[in-house]
Amino acid sequence: MPKYSIKTVASLTGVNPTTIRAWERRYQFIVPSRTESGHRLYSDQDVEKIKWVVDKQKEGLTVSQAIQQLQQAPEPEGEPNRLYDEELRMGLLDALLSFDERTAHDLINQAFNTFSFEKVTKDIIGPLLMEIGARWEDGSITIAHEHFATAFLRSRLSTLSLQMPLNPFLPRITCVCAPGEMHEIGLLFVTLYLRQHGYDVIFLGAGFPKEDLSKALHDIDTKCLIFACTLSEHLSALEEAIDYIGKDHPELMIGTGGYAVSSEASRFKDTFLGDTPEEWNEWLSTI
Repeated sequence: MPKYSIKTVASLTGVNPTTIRAWERRYQFIVPSRTESGHRLYSDQDVEKIKWVVDKQKEGLTVSQAIQQLQQAPEPEGEPNRLYDEELRMGLLDALLSFDERTAHDLINQAFNTFSFEKVTKDIIGPLLMEIGARWEDGSITIAHEHFATAFLRSRLSTLSLQMPLNPFLPRITCVCAPGEMHEIGLLFVTLYLRQHGYDVIFLGAGFPKEDLSKALHDIDTKCLIFACTLSEHLSALEEAIDYIGKDHPELMIGTGGYAVSSEASRFKDTFLGDTPEEWNEWLSTI
């Protein structure tokens, strides 16, 4: 059953949305359904097909060769326990969008009682954050839904982060939204990803004035500051903050990400983290 937005598919497969759309047009090996507003929705089978093609590319095949093999091969099978982790993820999504906090707690507890910590964060919470962010962006949920879900997940993740082992050889990173930006879903997802990979992360949340942030950074022993920006109306303030903090903290490395930044990546040049975990890793390697 189609259920995933294109941004969620990009997160699950590591293939950016532009490439996914190009593969659809050129090779037609996946045909997503559409919502009433025209947004693409992909099925589990679509996700598995894209992952299969990516794996074949790593083996040296071209995309066309991989798809030709795919069309001649049996349908890719899902991973063991895939149906149950999807059931938990979709149930958690429904509970959060229904403002049902008790059910949400029960479901996330079930997830941790059933699967490993790594699997829950990677295959349930990560895609869930991406899906909620994408739904808010396309207007299918309200800001109230997004804020409730963010507050719930932030509360649970703050506890979970204490269980994540830190790599003492990795630098501390501070994460904050752009000045004026209140949407924390994207920032929460990046923070979770960083903590999963051993980084010590200071999560400052919603954006606040650049002057206050700069003062706070004098008290935070951090090597890198990452801004997240969802709404384009905050991009100018973000550019001002980057310039201001860069002058006050010349040794600090600054990164940027989020829907609005991604839409105008050329404005942010070397600070732009990218759209996929693979691109984030490449950027982080320069710290």
